[in-house]
Amino acid sequence: MKKIVSLAFLGLISMAACQKIKSIANINFTIPFSQSVTVPDVAGYPSGAVLPNGGLTLPFPPMTVATNSQQLFKQYHASSKNLVAASLDNMDLQITAPPNQTFDFVDSIQLFISSETVPEILVAYLYNVPKGQTKINLLITPGQNLKSYVVQDSVTLRLNAHINALPQGGTTLQAEGAFHVTANPL
Repeated sequence: MKKIVSLAFLGLISMAACQKIKSIANINFTIPFSQSVTVPDVAGYPSGAVLPNGGLTLPFPPMTVATNSQQLFKQYHASSKNLVAASLDNMDLQITAPPNQTFDFVDSIQLFISSETVPEILVAYLYNVPKGQTKINLLITPGQNLKSYVVQDSVTLRLNAHINALPQGGTTLQAEGAFHVTANPL
C-alpha cells in the first residue's frame, strides 16, 4: 500500500513539475499598433459650437488594425493553438492636429474591439477626461482575455466619446497601444 501511495505521490510531483516547466517556457511578446482617426463632424453644428446641456455621444469611424500575430507566432516558435492569454497592455490617445486643440471637448471616451468573427467588447475607457490635455491614457478594462481577437489577421477598434463641445475642424487623434500576448511553444 505504501508503494502505491508513494507512486501516486511521485506521479503528482512529476505532473506539477511538467506544468511548472511548461509555464516557464511561456513566451511573452507585444503586438504594437498605431492608427490615426479624424474626429467626425456633427451634422447641424458648426466646428467649435457649444452643444446643448448634456452634450452628445459621438461615434468615431472604425479603425482596422493588422495584428500580424501569425508572423509573430512563427518568429517566437509558437502557434495560435498554444496561445495562453492576450490582453490590451496600454492605450494612449494624442491630438496631433490642430496644434492648439485639447481634449476639453470630451467628457468620456471608450474603446471597443471586434473582428469579423468575434463580437464587439469594451477594452479601454476614460471617464472624466482631464481638461487641458493633448494626450490621455485610457484605463484598460480588467479581466479581458483577447485571445480570440489577436489570432485574427486584423481587428477593428472603435472609439465612442461623450462630448460637451465640438472640436476645431480637422481634429485628428493618434491612437497608440499594444496587445500583450503569452504563448507556449511546447
